[in-house]
Amino acid sequence: MGLTPLTFSGISQYSSDFQTILERVTTIASFPLTQLKNEQTDVAAKRQLTNELNTSVKLLGERLTALKDIAANRGVSATSSNTAKLTVDTVNTGTLTQYNLTEVSSTARSASETSVATFASSATTTVSTTGVMRLTVGSQNYDLNLPSGQNNLVGLRNKINSLNAGVTATILTVDGSTNVLSVTANTTGARTLSLRDDPAGANTNFLTAANQGSNLNFKLNGVSVSRASNQVNDLIPGVSFTVRETTAANETLTINLTSDRSKLSDAISDFVDAYNAVQEKVTAQVGKTAGLLSGDYLVREAQDIMRRISSFGLANGTVKNWSDFGVDFAASGAISFDVTKFNSLSVTVLQDSFAFFADTTGLGQLSKTTAAFSADVTGLAALQIAQYDRTDIRLDEQILVLEERINLIRQNYLQKLQAADALLGAFESQQRVITASVDSLNLVLYGKQEG
Repeated sequence: MGLTPLTFSGISQYSSDFQTILERVTTIASFPLTQLKNEQTDVAAKRQLTNELNTSVKLLGERLTALKDIAANRGVSATSSNTAKLTVDTVNTGTLTQYNLTEVSSTARSASETSVATFASSATTTVSTTGVMRLTVGSQNYDLNLPSGQNNLVGLRNKINSLNAGVTATILTVDGSTNVLSVTANTTGARTLSLRDDPAGANTNFLTAANQGSNLNFKLNGVSVSRASNQVNDLIPGVSFTVRETTAANETLTINLTSDRSKLSDAISDFVDAYNAVQEKVTAQVGKTAGLLSGDYLVREAQDIMRRISSFGLANGTVKNWSDFGVDFAASGAISFDVTKFNSLSVTVLQDSFAFFADTTGLGQLSKTTAAFSADVTGLAALQIAQYDRTDIRLDEQILVLEERINLIRQNYLQKLQAADALLGAFESQQRVITASVDSLNLVLYGKQEG
């Protein structure tokens, strides 16, 4: 609603004084309103600061979770000895080993056949002698009835595609008078694919039988494997790979699962950045130059998280403290990461570094603490922000009520001052009449005016 400006316009010589009185009344009455608005401004600022702190802690938790996940899988990365023939798609395992693929005799292909005969017209030339045909896909049979008007390539194609049988039929137009039906399986793998005309009688082949599809066939560590797809995701636990070509005689394709230190290094660098961001937010709210969140319990909670992180260590192993793999804490509380030192760690120390960030026994356990702070609905910060929102609504209501009250007071004073101004204006008018009468009388009696 707000306070609308009031300008006093009177007729007496005291109009400007009445305007001053009106402004003074407004100022005095507005003291509580100003305090409420200042409080509302502070609440908005605190909400913003809390949101920024929460965002920083949430990011820290995400970076901590990333470290925990990498530690769980020991930063395993997979490489292929020949990416033209074998690619690794995904890796989610902590096993460090090597797998050998040999005797890749075939890759998976889709079954695809064409009509034995060609047809002069796809829309009018008859395709079935009886109007009855049978499509076989794998072990499933589908009987097709082609009534008059549909006993042609177009009708046959549409019938097949309406079955949802896992195949797609298309018409290949070689030239204006040569049309061929093509039927292709929607997925790879060896399967029966046939279409027979008059299945209860002549039972003739309508399609070729040259390409019934094929499976991927190979040996993994000497064990024969066959799959209907070139992508295999159910053989090696946590590893998905794709075979693209067959192998030559005595050729071996290898998948090497090794710890990739760059995964951990990059994750530590990201974590350091997130940690320093939280440290900056916390530092701004403590000490002599503390901001509006000075003494706030959320700041203390964030400080506790930082202390628990900075003081974390292990009792055993070659990596017990942050400094063992290149992370150092400055007097300001900020941390730095020496990538060169980390990259010089031995394989043994690298493996112990993964243990440092483990879930239940390592630093990863603190991810639950950051989650309790920054969870979207139930987190400490979310609850505090919700409280700020409720306070803002309450202040809005109080400000509205107070503005209405002040406007009533001002209107009341305005009416009274206008009445006083009108009365003074009348007195001033009477005074001018009396003065004029006295002057006129002096002129008659004495031949001169007073003054």
